[in-house]
Amino acid sequence: MYSVKILFAALAALLLGACSHLPAGDTPLPWHPIVSRGELPNGLRYNLIPIDAQKGRLDIRLTVHAGSVDEADDQVGIAHMLEHLTFYSHGGDALDVRQRLQKAGWLQGRHFNAVTNYERTQYLLSPPDGTASTALALQALSTMAFAGDYSTADLQRERPIVIEEWRGGLGVAQRMNAKRAAAQRTGSRYPAHRTIGNRQAIEQAKLAALHAFQQRWYLPNNMVLNIVGDFDPQQMIQQIEQHFGAPARGERPSREHLELPLDDQLKVFRVQDSQSGSNQVALLFRFRQLDIREQTQAGGRERLLDRLALSLLSRQLRRQPLDEGVASLTAVKTQIGRRTGVLAVAASVKGQRHEQALQSVLRELERVRQHASYDADVHAVKDEVRQIAERMLTKPVTRDFDAWVRQLNDATLGERILQDPEAIARNTLVNLDSISSRELHQRINSWLASPDRVLQLSAPGGTPLTLPDADRVEQQARDWTASQLAAPQAPTAPVAVVIPTLHSSVAVGRIDTRRRFAAENVEHWQLSNGDRLVWLRAQGADGKAQLRVDSGAGFMHQGAPAWRAQIANQLALQMPPLGWSAEQFSAWKQREAVQLSFTQGPQRLEAQGNAEPAQLASLLALYQAQQVRSHLDDTAYRESLDDLRERVLRQRDHVRSTQDATWRELKQGQNDWQEPTTQAIDRLSRQVLEAEWRRQAAAPVTYYLMADLPAAELQTLVSRYLAGIPRGEPLASKPSPRQPGQRQTTLAIAREPRASLYAGSFQPYPWTPADAARVAALREIANALLKQRLRGEAGGIYSLKFDSELSPEHQRIDSELRFSSDPQRADELWQLARQTLASLPEAIDDTRVAAMRRELTRQEARRRADPDTQLHRLMLSERVWNDPRYLSEQQLLPAALEPAALKRLARQLFPEANQVRLQVLPVQDAES
Repeated sequence: MYSVKILFAALAALLLGACSHLPAGDTPLPWHPIVSRGELPNGLRYNLIPIDAQKGRLDIRLTVHAGSVDEADDQVGIAHMLEHLTFYSHGGDALDVRQRLQKAGWLQGRHFNAVTNYERTQYLLSPPDGTASTALALQALSTMAFAGDYSTADLQRERPIVIEEWRGGLGVAQRMNAKRAAAQRTGSRYPAHRTIGNRQAIEQAKLAALHAFQQRWYLPNNMVLNIVGDFDPQQMIQQIEQHFGAPARGERPSREHLELPLDDQLKVFRVQDSQSGSNQVALLFRFRQLDIREQTQAGGRERLLDRLALSLLSRQLRRQPLDEGVASLTAVKTQIGRRTGVLAVAASVKGQRHEQALQSVLRELERVRQHASYDADVHAVKDEVRQIAERMLTKPVTRDFDAWVRQLNDATLGERILQDPEAIARNTLVNLDSISSRELHQRINSWLASPDRVLQLSAPGGTPLTLPDADRVEQQARDWTASQLAAPQAPTAPVAVVIPTLHSSVAVGRIDTRRRFAAENVEHWQLSNGDRLVWLRAQGADGKAQLRVDSGAGFMHQGAPAWRAQIANQLALQMPPLGWSAEQFSAWKQREAVQLSFTQGPQRLEAQGNAEPAQLASLLALYQAQQVRSHLDDTAYRESLDDLRERVLRQRDHVRSTQDATWRELKQGQNDWQEPTTQAIDRLSRQVLEAEWRRQAAAPVTYYLMADLPAAELQTLVSRYLAGIPRGEPLASKPSPRQPGQRQTTLAIAREPRASLYAGSFQPYPWTPADAARVAALREIANALLKQRLRGEAGGIYSLKFDSELSPEHQRIDSELRFSSDPQRADELWQLARQTLASLPEAIDDTRVAAMRRELTRQEARRRADPDTQLHRLMLSERVWNDPRYLSEQQLLPAALEPAALKRLARQLFPEANQVRLQVLPVQDAES
């Protein structure tokens, strides 16, 4: 269920994408006034956003409009390989770029990175010391873009890393994506030019091919430089000219190959994998459309027309009664290249009823063709956009540093300008009034009339799937065209939503005892029903009252299988109050301006809510109504079980389930997760779920409230809405132990030609904020060291993840290491990882620790001013000590990072005495 806030954000994003090209006539669009733009004589364009929201921070991104689809047929994988090799460029310096950045304290992945896709390559720099490293960052980018002086030895050094990146990306998701690309983009370069390439291409890549690709595409007039940060624009422009002005402009090659070659045929594809649960029939229409680079008033109107038409089509498809074999009908429109659009209309299939689903798609699309859209639907889709535009005018968008980076980057990737949202809104309102129902219907029919079509079918795992004959499908479509279909189901007339009143249904309780902690401005209230309230007397985020509710009703409690506990919880807490419709509930929350959501984990059930202080009564009343619910909605119950049964039947990834079960057993001594079976689902009753929910709702809770309001007012609210909620006994959670000792298991079950290693260790250790900060710092050092040894020196992995946390709940340090590699090197790399983690204390020196202390000091300044962080730390403190002392001690955290303490704790991070290892190897006939 989407919240109103999430829905608004999604629609607003759609509006920004639809209407960002809206000048009058052919006049260029005005950029957002915050952006300083320019172009060097050699054609390199730059966009600067100078903001001081975070003092000294800097983000730089260089986009090269060249990706894997730009490769020649004998250059597969070269675009991505080049992205790796550019970091070996020297540009006249003794050290290459990577070495220079690492020498300056930069971490790969955090402070410098790069990414390649089909159509572009991007280099991302975020200096650890911000604008102090401007010259270093710009020089590094310039060297990577233009030097081209990496060597054959560099290629040989990096080749194994790229092979491991290829190996790590293998799996069911990659196989299904490749099959979808082969179907959806058939006839184009895209399927044969997967960004990572293939193993043979990586192994055979030649230095000359990399140089040729760079010389052809890495031209200054084929690049855009984006810089966001705390800098003076004129000084930054001078530095850009200094570092990027010398390379000569080149002739940019044509990119006509970005477009799909269209024909007048129906093409049929199977998209199926033994480990995939996808069950779908999708009909795709491929067609030419407006060039996305068009930036005129007319162009913006066309794009808005497209989006309204898609929304209208989706609305009509969703409302049609579904055949028995169809779970849903959806429509999605995507863009490939600059002038090619693809409309996909998909039916989610129940069981093996693919023929029935196909007929549903053909019939409903013909129904759309034959009948004009209802005016009520047209008004509805336009009103959605109109409301967003009007809200953008009345409530201007505020952006933080990361939002500016993201917005500017999105505009660059979309080859559009970054426009003022208010200008977008004004132009949208003008265009909305000029778009007619007839135009929308014509736009939809123009898509559906495209003769270039692709039909793709999928079925779970090895389920038999017979592909239909293309000629027979063509005849079926003609048969539907020749028939006279009834008009689509009409939208129901809008009825004014009567918003119910949320009454308190329990007796008023009382506050029995109070205790004040003056230093932290916190109070403890003991309620008459056994619950506790911990009140932090301060404003929450945005001045609101913030509520967190913590109970022990996690889904791993004793007395019920976890999956059953989850269903009961979701049916009780994700539905409107009993007797309310979804529309009434949405209208009530919007009127009262409250948010309340629930998250159930293995050990805890938590609620998160917020409201304006004046509406706190509504928030507490809603929480009470959800807690005292005793009956579950029968329709929602049946739909949930049908959905769960369908998902169980479609589940085919036995490799993943076997791997996860083995890993749990290794760590805990038992597999404590019980998968639902269709038989167990069929035996389930609503009464059993209602009894399960009542057990969860009866568990005592602790309320954490961050709000600035009079105590007498809060007492009245707490007594009325919280203190009288009936509570019972706490739910006993199933323990989540870690078994001591060393154990290892190997499974030869993977379909991919790789070894995946999962290693874990634990150490009992009392939680304190200082030690938690130290473990976090050690985790960062360990990750950097492991990547240096296993990737940089051994060349055996592409990526790895090392997690380590001091758990306040379990009072222990839990650590896990994961990476994949060539099966032949798995044992060698595991031993190297063990040695690296064992030598962690020796890697801790004064220089490294001082840098981490400075960074933590900077981060803590923000965290102490952040209400969400303060509320979270209050909860941690109360869970461990039953008092709020963490709030008083948090300013000491940076001082906790000192070498001696870190070295002592480093020896506890991955103790050999409690190490377990799972190695997943490929089956004998694994794909290569």
